[in-house]
Amino acid sequence: MQQLNRRLKQSKRQLGIALLDALVALFVLAFGVLGLLWMHQQALTQQRQQLMRAVAIGIGDDLAERMRLNSPQSTLYAKAWGNATKAAPDCTATACTRQELAAWDTQQLQQTLQSQLPEGDAAVFALTDVVGWWGLVIAWQDANETYKTDTVSGTPPCPTRMSCWRLFFKTDR
Repeated sequence: MQQLNRRLKQSKRQLGIALLDALVALFVLAFGVLGLLWMHQQALTQQRQQLMRAVAIGIGDDLAERMRLNSPQSTLYAKAWGNATKAAPDCTATACTRQELAAWDTQQLQQTLQSQLPEGDAAVFALTDVVGWWGLVIAWQDANETYKTDTVSGTPPCPTRMSCWRLFFKTDR
């Protein structure tokens, strides 16, 4: 009988240790799953920012090419943050002068920014320290401001709560 009591006590002790082991394993598993979820969230955030930069690069390259094609009117492309563009004739439907083409191009830029980037905006400016070169800063809403660039050559600073991408180019070939 005594031997049976010892075995029961030992069995209960082992059961308690097994339960403790199971709880520790469950805690480790839960911590691991939370870590994986956090890493997944970080990857999604990075992927979104990379997508926004890719869109900004495409928009910037498009405007730079439009300015190169209409280089005699490059000063008409200048734009500050938030400036609304004026209505312009549709240059795909009718022939336009070079001035009208510049107005249409800036209108297309504004429409593209608004449709492809969250709170998209742009500033187009002549560089202050290099003659004949232009700069373009494209910004999009980003509460974390994960992609900021410097303000060299007279470029406007990136607005708060936004990320920016900059492009410098020469309009004449």
